[in-house]
This record gives sequence, structure tokens and C-alpha cells, in this order.
Amino acid sequence: MTEAFVGSPAAGDELPPPDVLGADALTALAEGVWVLPDRDRTPHVPNVGIVIGSRSALVIESGIGIANGERVLAIARELAGERPLLVTATHFHPEHGYGVQAFAGAATILYNEAQRDELREKQDFYVRKFSALGPRLELALRGVRYVAPDVVYSERAELDLGGVTVRLEHAGPAHTRGDQTIFLPDERILWTGDLVEERFFAIMPDADTDAARWISVLERLEHLRPATVVPGHGAIGGGALITAVKESLLFARDRAATLRDAGHSLEQTVAELAPELLARHPDWGNREWVAPMVARFHQSP
Repeated sequence: MTEAFVGSPAAGDELPPPDVLGADALTALAEGVWVLPDRDRTPHVPNVGIVIGSRSALVIESGIGIANGERVLAIARELAGERPLLVTATHFHPEHGYGVQAFAGAATILYNEAQRDELREKQDFYVRKFSALGPRLELALRGVRYVAPDVVYSERAELDLGGVTVRLEHAGPAHTRGDQTIFLPDERILWTGDLVEERFFAIMPDADTDAARWISVLERLEHLRPATVVPGHGAIGGGALITAVKESLLFARDRAATLRDAGHSLEQTVAELAPELLARHPDWGNREWVAPMVARFHQSP
């Protein structure tokens, strides 16, 4: 698939290296539940999870590129000891899953069907697109190739790591076709991927984004009543992170519909609504994605 981005991510030349933080940054969320946090809101660095049970361990996100994958694998192996490892990603985008190559043969790679299909279909295109953003990203993605998962599920899967239950659910299409949430029901910890980012505008990167459905997905996540929400990027928090993104999307949807129904063209809607969103959230990042989001809602039925 060779579709174009709607909008443009920030230029890679001007960014710090997209390196996942080292073991000294490990933060415990609960017994046996760790995160390598997106401490400085560094572009292209996700919140990485490591969940340790008595029998096995799960890694959530590998980081962007093989070197990041190797770093995450080494940290996970240190925490897990001899326990078997599993690895998954919240969705197919480069900073979340393009380090999984380092795990091949060392861990069981686990995706939902839609995520696997989207990764297989789009990975080469996204490697090229991100590599073109600058030398740091090109270096990070050098040598990345598609690695088939070892285990694939359809809509839901439940893992028993040994005293720790993990529920994986195919939540997409929303941000991507294969969006996946990871929920620890006993600890009430939820990984959302980029369905929720802390103080970032929603990214709608290609034609498979479903803006309207994204809102209903967030409503379902609210009903889980998580005590801890690990967003795709930004600081870890509680359920208010979900609500903030949902309300931003609802405002954009409703205002875009009002302007469209009043006869505003796409260009007029973007020109009026984008500044309103920026004024409502002056400290939010991903500002370059506001216009594409408005355009998507303007074009939605």
C-alpha cells in the first residue's frame, strides 16, 4: 500500500535521537509491572512496558529500530531472568514496533490479525517515509524488515503470565486498523498506544484512520475505569487522560459538522476550527496534526 500521510510529522533533522531510556529510568507501576517512560516527551519514543509474572513476561512496545529493540530486550531479560518472553506492540507504527526484529528467536511475537496485516502491508512504506524525515530516523530504521508474528489472535486474547493476567484487545480501526489495548484487570493498568497521548493532539496519519470510531473506542476505555493509564506518548496518569482526548475529538467533530452544515468549505472549516482547537489546548503538542484532524472530521458523514 503506498498511501500518503495526511499532514507531515516534524522533521527528523531537528529532533534528539529517538532512543528508549535505559534501565536506570525503569519505573514500577505495580509489583512486577514496569515502564520505561517517555520522560521528556521525546518525539518517536513511546512508553515501553514490561510485565513480569512467575512463569513468563510480556514486553509492550519495542521502540523504533533494531538498536532500540536490543536495548529493550536486554532490560526485559534482566528483569525476567530465565522466564520466557513475549513481545507485542500497541499498533504498527515505527516507534512502537519496528524494533521487534531484535526479539526474533528470543521471544514470542504476538499481534492481533489486523495489526499483523497492516504491518505486513505498510511497514516498508513507513520505513521509507520516516527515514526521509532526517538522518537520525534513517539511521534508527536502517536494516528494519518485516518479521512475522509467532502468535496471532482475532479480537481478544488473555495471557496468564503466572499470577498476572493480561488482556489484549483489538480496538481498531481508530488511530490505525490494528490498534491494540493491553489491560491488567487486577492492577487496573491500561496501555492505550496512540489512542491516548498526554497533551498531544490526535494523529490521523492515513486513510485507514477512523476518526468517528476513535471516539467510541475511547468511551469503551473509560468504562474500564483504569487506575493507571499508560499513553502512547507523554506522562502516565489516570482515566482523565482518556477523557481529555475524547473531549478534544468530540469538540472537533461537532464543530466541523456545524461548519460543514452551514456551508463552509473544507478550507474555511480548517481556517476557522484549527485556531479554536489550538486556543483550547495551548500546551498540547502535535500541533501540525490539527488541520489534518479537522479535515478528517469535515469529510466524515
